[in-house]
Amino acid sequence: MSLRSGMRVLKGMDVIGRLRWSYGIRRMAESAAVGNKLNFSFLLPTMAIKKGANVDMVVIPSSTGSMGVLPGHVPTVAQLKPGVLAIHDGESVERYFVSSGFAFVHPDHTDVCAVEAAKVEDLDVAAVKAGLSESEEALAKASDELAKAEAQVGVDVFSAMLSATGEGK
Repeated sequence: MSLRSGMRVLKGMDVIGRLRWSYGIRRMAESAAVGNKLNFSFLLPTMAIKKGANVDMVVIPSSTGSMGVLPGHVPTVAQLKPGVLAIHDGESVERYFVSSGFAFVHPDHTDVCAVEAAKVEDLDVAAVKAGLSESEEALAKASDELAKAEAQVGVDVFSAMLSATGEGK
């Protein structure tokens, strides 16, 4: 179907039909423009870890579960949860621990904006265990809702860090 013949069809469609038709044409154009690599940017408030890098796949720790992103992925906005962001390129995999943030996924590129990030191999297991222990103590001693919420965030982040190191519970 050509665009011109499609326009004739649009005149006879209801509003929902027109939206579906325009979405289908847009998806076909996006699919044709997507290559074998994903254009990827990984940004922190103070620096760009990756900017416009061409990678094979990214695995994102989203609040709804781990999400693998390949070129041509459906557009998505995902909230990050504490966990490991894995960047796959050929045989290499870079792994970063992210505390929180958002991922903006488009068919031809993906941007991950994290509040904090560290390479997994740079995490100090003893310091993570100490932080987890302190957070658990604070949670047990918390007397008001704010203190409980703050301590629970610490427990969640340090537990995810410990899991990322391979020494998790």
